[in-house]
Amino acid sequence: MQGKGIVALLCSLCIWVACQQPTPSASIPEVKKETEVFAIEGSDTLRLDRYVGPNATKEKQPVVLFAFGGGFRGGDRASADYHAYFEFLARQGYTVISTDYRTTLKHLDPQQVTGPLDFMQALQVAIQTAVSDLYTATHYVIDHAEAWQIDPQRIVLSGSSAGAISVLQAEYQLCHAEEGIPLLPKDFHYAGVIAFAGAIADVAAPTWPKQPCPILLFHGDADRTVPYREATLPDMGGLWGSASIAESLSQTGTSYAFYRIGKAGHEISSTPMQTQLYDILSFLDRQVMRQEPLVIQTAIHAPGDSLQETRFTLEDYLRENL
Repeated sequence: MQGKGIVALLCSLCIWVACQQPTPSASIPEVKKETEVFAIEGSDTLRLDRYVGPNATKEKQPVVLFAFGGGFRGGDRASADYHAYFEFLARQGYTVISTDYRTTLKHLDPQQVTGPLDFMQALQVAIQTAVSDLYTATHYVIDHAEAWQIDPQRIVLSGSSAGAISVLQAEYQLCHAEEGIPLLPKDFHYAGVIAFAGAIADVAAPTWPKQPCPILLFHGDADRTVPYREATLPDMGGLWGSASIAESLSQTGTSYAFYRIGKAGHEISSTPMQTQLYDILSFLDRQVMRQEPLVIQTAIHAPGDSLQETRFTLEDYLRENL
């Protein structure tokens, strides 16, 4: 009898402990995802995914509009590399929208590229196409502001690699447009830009006729896919990477943050979306939402490593991207 009593007591304890444990669904707030078509361009049907967190209320939410990476050849707006980033921001009260854009370099035959000039010309077309689609997605988001309960004055662009080039270029061209972008409302401006291993395309080093929105830059200084500093041709220009962009922002008094990761390559196009979520959130909270005028420059490197940049030639970048 005594043994049966001990067994009964242990069973009762196990049942009680089990009842005290939270269920997985209760411990992890749900993020809802919806997909819809926002444009049809020729044979391309462009879609976006909208992520909404559990804290969505009647108060209008800020938006993070994201462009995927893939070298302007491909890529996936729903890549697993981005899930942690999207869901983290959605749980912090942001509506996250991951958008398609046309990737025209998938049609480029490497055998027909006889030199850097050919590739640069094709790249310019790819960037302009992606930026055009990004403006179309922005227009669509603004049109759905009431239905989605979002704030059209607080749209933050974000992108990885080719997507980072696209979002930086979109803000750059907006600052250079004397009468704005026809597709967007008059006097429209983005609230911020977050770029993971991005660059700006121009003939010369970046300049800003209008002060840009706050910008957050992440880049590895040994990136041989998207230049950390620049990859240009005389008289034609090319890509100006995060280091060059940060220098140009310093000259305009713009609020920005720049994370330089020493000895890191193109993996920085995705790793901060897993490892530096709270740095991103700090930028959004302080420099975008509260509009604190800050310049934050952070060099991340292993103990004992020098901060000397790894230099690549234009041909190195060309080989990596063909």
